[in-house]
Amino acid sequence: MPHSSKVSSVCIVSQLFAPDNQAISLRMKYLYESLMAHEIDTMVLTSKKSKNVSGYITSTLLMPIGTNKDQVIVRLLKELIFGTEMFFRVLLNRSDVYFITSPPFTVALAAVCACVLKNKPFVFDVRDEYPEVYFSEGLISSESFIGKTLKRIEAWIYGKSTVTTTVTNRIVKKLIHKIGENDDKIKLLRNGYADNITIQTNPKDKPFVILFHGNMGKFQKPELICDVAEMCAKNNLDVQFRIYGWGNQSQVILDREKIISNLKHMGELDHKEMPNVISKASLGISFQGGSDISRNSFPSKVMEFIGSGIPVIVTPVSEAGDFVLEKKVGYQFEPDQVYEIYLKIKELVENGAHMDILTKQTVTVRNSLSRRSLSDRFVEDVFLKKFS
Repeated sequence: MPHSSKVSSVCIVSQLFAPDNQAISLRMKYLYESLMAHEIDTMVLTSKKSKNVSGYITSTLLMPIGTNKDQVIVRLLKELIFGTEMFFRVLLNRSDVYFITSPPFTVALAAVCACVLKNKPFVFDVRDEYPEVYFSEGLISSESFIGKTLKRIEAWIYGKSTVTTTVTNRIVKKLIHKIGENDDKIKLLRNGYADNITIQTNPKDKPFVILFHGNMGKFQKPELICDVAEMCAKNNLDVQFRIYGWGNQSQVILDREKIISNLKHMGELDHKEMPNVISKASLGISFQGGSDISRNSFPSKVMEFIGSGIPVIVTPVSEAGDFVLEKKVGYQFEPDQVYEIYLKIKELVENGAHMDILTKQTVTVRNSLSRRSLSDRFVEDVFLKKFS
């Protein structure tokens, strides 16, 4: 039910939007629809991928965006150029409130600076922990002049925002600590799963399919996927590991699938095919390394597995892992626990009754995690209260 609000217009600032199908694009799409459903005129400032996209009001920038296929320095330079254009576009925009999502941090910072300069309220949406990502990748030292400056800029953004949203409770606590223990402006807004995700069709299909999908980037652990698959194969466990997606670590899978009989790289997963592919899996995996960023993360693929009613195994011990344990929809391990992960998979394969219970619980939990329901609750419980 729409609510009255003093806000008549909102501008969403996002590097990616529909028809792009990455997590950030889909999340902003459902936020857009929730705002419009509450009679708030909404438009999106985004990249030229969304030019003339049907059904949404967008204004697209001229400059190209960086991708995970670019070298790190090239990607950063593209972000700086794109961010410069974004600064001026936000500066000239006449919306009442801005919803600025990061990553990329540089582009989000440019939009924030424009909002502060013209004294406009904004929501700052933190998905990845910048500038910690720069520190963890070794691009910048946290104790260098640039590192310390970035940390001060980060705290300044949180202080200037009307609301800061982020993806996990762990990051909520970190951000509250950065700007003051009693601050109530930091809000949880999980990624959720897209509403076209469907419940699995037949969890007892043979063979037992274990699925990974998504970007195979720096924080993923493809060696762990290979090691677990190899152990399953050597012990004649009737499972198949199917891997979808690309990134700078994809070659690890491509090299080892040649010698591991139950491991197969399936190429890129088209978003339209995602519900069908996920729904036919038995178990999802989200294997990341043990960095602090991974421990504070809640990967979109974990939400999508749960959305399909598929139990999931997560590494490392993390917010996502805590969630799947608490809700009894999966398990978490450290990235070096190859044998323990193998034993858990063996238990799930050989104990059909236990697998059925786990799957039924996952179907129950899925109902509250769709991106549409999360966006609606955010608009009603946070946005309208802050801006009415």
